[in-house]
Parts: sequence; C-alpha cells; structure tokens
Amino acid sequence: MQIRHAENRDIPALGNLLSQVLEVHHAGRPDIFKSGTRKYTDEELAEILKDENTPVFVADENGTVLGYAFCIFTQH
Repeated sequence: MQIRHAENRDIPALGNLLSQVLEVHHAGRPDIFKSGTRKYTDEELAEILKDENTPVFVADENGTVLGYAFCIFTQH
C-alpha cells in the first residue's frame, strides 16, 4: 500500500468513500445527515486538491484508493 497526495484522478474514488462515510453518519443520526448526499462536490474536491493548505492523502493499493486523510494547516 502506498500513501500519496491525492490527485484529480482520485476524485471519483474520494467521492465514493465520502458517500460511504456519510451513510454511516446517516444511520446514526438521520436527523442531521441526509442519505444520498456528499460532504463535497467534485468541483469542491478539485479546489481542495489545488490548495497547499488543505493537503489530501490517499491510501492506494494497486491503483485502488482504499482510504483518505484530509488535512488543514493552521498557524497560531
């Protein structure tokens, strides 16, 4: 398994994983999380991936994205 920076080609896989996470949240709190939605659109993901202050990493195994980590750099 390789951990690497996410790229635009990973957007469909990230969207799929984000949808799966949302469904888990919806099962626990349907009053807050709406089924069939996603936290970010493809366009929002593309913008996030371009921003150096919000790096996204993916766990890639043989070309399949199995997980992700969204990071935010903040300065205090």
